[in-house]
Amino acid sequence: MKFELKNILKQISFNTFIPFFYPMMMLPLRSWRRKAIAMLRFQPGDRVIVPGVGSGYDLSYIPRGVSVDGVDISEVMLAIARNRIRHNTKSITLHIMDAENMDFPPNTFDKAILDLFITCVADPQKAFSEIVRVLKPEGEILIYDHLIRVPAWADSFMAGIDLVMKYNFCTVIRSFDEVIKGQPVTVTKEIKGDPLGFIKGFLLRKTA
Repeated sequence: MKFELKNILKQISFNTFIPFFYPMMMLPLRSWRRKAIAMLRFQPGDRVIVPGVGSGYDLSYIPRGVSVDGVDISEVMLAIARNRIRHNTKSITLHIMDAENMDFPPNTFDKAILDLFITCVADPQKAFSEIVRVLKPEGEILIYDHLIRVPAWADSFMAGIDLVMKYNFCTVIRSFDEVIKGQPVTVTKEIKGDPLGFIKGFLLRKTA
């Protein structure tokens, strides 16, 4: 699998120091992430895509009876995920893949879980459009992330700052509305994702 330079830079960080700090960073958010994922109305037989699956931290929150495809650009993070699920009886397949250019055909998945993912990809609009592409009509998307809702006039200002920050591990100034702009989705629910409300959970549905 070949990656563009922008993703190779991120791949280096996710293959080196991030695996050591990730569990420590995620522990305080555990109950909030579980609550956000529970907004998805899972049905037996659903197929779920998890881009940026990382170390597989969220896989335990997905119920049995559905099949899961996890995607990540980091071999190290996927190795941790494989070790995490080695005794798991759920149907889980992990792929080394660029979430901005996925190898799945359109209308493949019923659900998508984007957990602390949109703020880590180099091109969030492209990544989100890929999720929408592979999702079936009426499919659900869960976004759990520190995305900001701002007035339309502020989007261009934030995009300028993000142009500099997006090559780091992640950014905290991305606009939720700018990410989903122009995509055939509707927001059906929004919840607070941490005690301070810095992170939010968004439930979206792909329109037919």
